[in-house]
Amino acid sequence: MRILKYILLLLLLFSVAFVVFVATQQSDYRVVRSKEIKASKDIVYNFVSDSTSLVDWNPWDKDNAVFKNLKSVPGDTIMQTITVSGEKNDSFMRFQKTKKGALVTWELKGKLDFELKLLSVLQGGVDNVLGDKLEDGLNNIDTYLVKELTTYNIKIHGLITKHATNYIQQIDTCSFADFQKVSKTMLQNMMAFVEKNDIIITGLPFITYDTWDKQNKTTIFSMCVPVEEEILTTPGSEISGGHFDEFLAVKTTLTGDYSHNQEAWDKTLAYIKKKKLIEDLEGTNIEVYKVSLPKERKPSKWVTEIFVPIKKRVYIPKPKPVETEVEITTPVEGTTTNTNQ
Repeated sequence: MRILKYILLLLLLFSVAFVVFVATQQSDYRVVRSKEIKASKDIVYNFVSDSTSLVDWNPWDKDNAVFKNLKSVPGDTIMQTITVSGEKNDSFMRFQKTKKGALVTWELKGKLDFELKLLSVLQGGVDNVLGDKLEDGLNNIDTYLVKELTTYNIKIHGLITKHATNYIQQIDTCSFADFQKVSKTMLQNMMAFVEKNDIIITGLPFITYDTWDKQNKTTIFSMCVPVEEEILTTPGSEISGGHFDEFLAVKTTLTGDYSHNQEAWDKTLAYIKKKKLIEDLEGTNIEVYKVSLPKERKPSKWVTEIFVPIKKRVYIPKPKPVETEVEITTPVEGTTTNTNQ
């Protein structure tokens, strides 16, 4: 019995000593991980910097980690604070261009709470504990961008009739690189306007393009929502009403990430040229987001429909040849025609 008491006492002393040992471990830490991703630096940076994509790569439980952006250098660096279980950590992500894509370096600094100190002792150091989290996050980014963004399909349906539509729109100008981020914000703004004003929508959101400047890499476009009736808004309002009449168009469907949109447009225009159709440059180019965020998170399943207006061919019938009547005189039997007068 006395031996059992000694054993229990030793276990208690060992436990206290272990707790003291864990508690006295160094609190400050710094962990760094890097990964090369086979996607362009701009694509990787835009994906990570977009707060709506956080759910796709965050290595922590979404209810247990809070990300807050502090500062960013476009295309180069993102500085954040990440609060996990009440502990604030400083996060630095750097993006470098490589021959194959982009090198992402993720650095995390902060102070360890008792739970993390305990895990660090049991797992051979904080680098193993938090380093694994950073690796998970970088692998999530790689999986999303490389697998999801490279899976796509383009199908050209040919000539269709696009029916007349009333819509409300918000017009903006942005660079090609910022288009996805700006269009997402505009769509959220449009849907909030629709809900606030009890407007009945009759279809899926779509975009019309006023200009597409390849030289300066900028575009002027309108985010549109189809509505039942034509709506008039007050002068100076960000949102205005619009309408287009029925028109003939070539339809193309892109299944996959929006980054393949330019290829879909190029193939559509090549089809128009091959079929000797005439693009209506005064018409309305339209993109319909049939399947997109926020309902579908995977880009490989997004569906975008493209409509390029085509001029109707006018057939002028060839004039029929005019038939002329020729009168033929037949001499009457029994009469003589005297040619010498």
